[in-house]
Amino acid sequence: MKKFLLLFLSLNLTSNSMEEIFFDYEGMSRSYLIYIPEKINLDVSNNLIVGLHGYTGTASGFEKETTGGLNNIAEKFGFIAVYPQGLYFNSNQNDFPFVSSWNDLVGSKNSTKSGEICAVDADIYPKYENCKNNGRCSWTSCNDDVGFIKTILKRVNNTFNLNDVFLMGMSNGGMMAQAMACKHPELFKAVINIVGMQHKGGSCIPKLPVNFIIYGGNNDRIVPPISIKSDDGYFYEPIDNTFSNWAAKFNCSNIKEEEYIYFDKFFQKTASKCDENIKIYSILNMNRGHLWPGMISSGGYCRTESQTDIYYPGCVDRENPWGNDFLFKILMDL
Repeated sequence: MKKFLLLFLSLNLTSNSMEEIFFDYEGMSRSYLIYIPEKINLDVSNNLIVGLHGYTGTASGFEKETTGGLNNIAEKFGFIAVYPQGLYFNSNQNDFPFVSSWNDLVGSKNSTKSGEICAVDADIYPKYENCKNNGRCSWTSCNDDVGFIKTILKRVNNTFNLNDVFLMGMSNGGMMAQAMACKHPELFKAVINIVGMQHKGGSCIPKLPVNFIIYGGNNDRIVPPISIKSDDGYFYEPIDNTFSNWAAKFNCSNIKEEEYIYFDKFFQKTASKCDENIKIYSILNMNRGHLWPGMISSGGYCRTESQTDIYYPGCVDRENPWGNDFLFKILMDL
């Protein structure tokens, strides 16, 4: 019976649309979206993209608005794409009627070795009911999202023949991507953290080598890559510290610095000749703020028809003329 269900799922997903898959995890109904490119050959092994939305975002909003259509890249490169949905609830706080997040193992805590993760006058965010004694500065869910994402990867791998897995996330999703790299580096070919500096004193490093890209916006005041303190009073680890610590951990002997213009102006550091021949990138967009590469405004606080169970405004089409290609050019060279 199980084999029949897996076959049915595989055949059903060959249609050119996203499907929401629900399953029970930690006694709760959790879900993810999956997208199968139209011309993909499921009889051979395929690469997988996993995309993680930001705070108060949705899985479908991440694909449609945040990234400007990441499924287009899945089509172009022949990747299966999966978009997990963070645990969410409806809040009575006017600024945040819908709250979703990832427990990146730092934002769910009140402090790190550097002290509290927020200033005394910081904005305080809605709390998840099942978070116990998590302090005034904590703002993410407290659930086992590492295990949740690991379970999704296992389920997808049991259905499809997977090759390389690439994990990427935006903001809190980027923090979660880095946390996954630290906890399970063996699962991924590469991990990309987009504008998701982890909190000051809490930027983790994995025990085993894994390709890593950390991307920041020089004008970002929400999760600043340089100035440490955000406009809402939270403290973040500078992008240079995370890059240098990862490069030192994996004995990278070649550090290259370059400035270039690719639609925007960039300052990039690349660490190579590292353990197991991995590469580590720090990419600072000098012209943009808290945005996915190539996007000119924030988005993703919406849902498409793929997630009708979520009460949120409908998403609109947004174009990303260069950002996703920019990222995947790097990934394809690893």
